[in-house]
Amino acid sequence: MATAARREVDVNGWPAILCAVILGTIGVLSFIIQPGIVQGYVTQLGVSEAAAVNLAGVEMLGVALATIFIALWGTRINWRWIVAGGLVIGAAGNFASIGAAQGGPFEVFRFIAGLGEGTITSISFTFVGVTLRAERNLALYLTLLLTYGAFGLWYLPEFLNVYGLDAMFAGFAVLTLLALGTLPFLPHAFSAEQMVNPEARQLPTALLIVALAGVLAYNVAQGIAWAVLFLVGIGAGLEEQAVANALFLSQILAVGGALASVFLAGRVSRNGAIAFGILAGAASIVLLMGQPSLTLFVAGVCGFNVLWNFVLPFILGRVCDFDESGRMMSFAIMMQMIGLGGGPLIAGQLLDGSGYRSAEMLCIALFLVSYALLLVPIRKHQALTALRVS
Repeated sequence: MATAARREVDVNGWPAILCAVILGTIGVLSFIIQPGIVQGYVTQLGVSEAAAVNLAGVEMLGVALATIFIALWGTRINWRWIVAGGLVIGAAGNFASIGAAQGGPFEVFRFIAGLGEGTITSISFTFVGVTLRAERNLALYLTLLLTYGAFGLWYLPEFLNVYGLDAMFAGFAVLTLLALGTLPFLPHAFSAEQMVNPEARQLPTALLIVALAGVLAYNVAQGIAWAVLFLVGIGAGLEEQAVANALFLSQILAVGGALASVFLAGRVSRNGAIAFGILAGAASIVLLMGQPSLTLFVAGVCGFNVLWNFVLPFILGRVCDFDESGRMMSFAIMMQMIGLGGGPLIAGQLLDGSGYRSAEMLCIALFLVSYALLLVPIRKHQALTALRVS
């Protein structure tokens, strides 16, 4: 009977896909509006900018650790139990954050919330990835979460001024618990059949490690930038709502970047797209250095966000081409979440009240390092492909 019950869930049916997309959005309720939350910590809690970024980093550390656990052991445990546990843990962390004393207790509760968020995000991302029309479903996933992020960042300053952080945490907790309603539509475990990737070429283990290091460097850069974007705008003398409006626009345009990666896949050189996305992303951060005007700030954050969502699918897709076993995706996602989690923690150590130049310079350097690292296995892959064709 248990086997029959498991077969009732059609992972490619709309109920299951929509539930995966919803869960993915619930998992990033906090992260996708992180720049606004960091600014909220500064204004609502009265902490320094470095402390605010560290608070975001503590939560993302929980996300990263949960992602590592799921990557290593997630396929051995019933997915419904994992998601249920993640939702309850995430809700508990958010409820406990309401009225929590600043310092150790508050950090612990945000870390707990991060553990739940990371669990949910990992399973939902994997779920979407094993569906037959993964590109379309990923586009739906990104469209929903970026739309939420856009309006969330736009409205968050006013919301926090009127209702405060406790109301935000309560909203996160309630929405997380409501997501328990998706459980009956989830598969019990990883069940995708292994598909043959015609572009896959087996690279040596050393080059696989280099590729994963490139993914890590890229996402550390993203984590640093995403954590400090709002602060950079405020530091440039821009009004809080003007910064929020710029981030709102960047999230809306980022939907176009994500959709462009879907429509251009197979039509443009993946290696060329990676080079453009990473290097132009670094150039976008250059626009934010010093005291950018509102025009430069809008151009910088929009370029950063659009290129992030455009190039990431190309990076993940190419990394998967380096290994014929199909295992690289889970490790690449693990590196992604470790990078996004570590970025704010690193950024917090670089903010000393004198500006953001150190964080921005490190971000740019990591973009360049990530491209240099990825270029090594890319060239080896090209050589193996040419050899097989000849």
